[in-house]
Amino acid sequence: MKTSNLKKWRKVAEFAVVGFATWLNPEAALLLFLLKLSFQILWTLQDGNCDRNEENQ
Repeated sequence: MKTSNLKKWRKVAEFAVVGFATWLNPEAALLLFLLKLSFQILWTLQDGNCDRNEENQ
């Protein structure tokens, strides 16, 4: 899968999960913040891993 296509799907997944969590409990601001933060950490780690794989090839 291309990197740009993967990034688009990750954005869609993040939007869907955070949107659903907001719909379930809109008053849980801290938990929603932590959920978005965990997505950002996950994307950063995955991008770093992809960069290392490209350097090794």
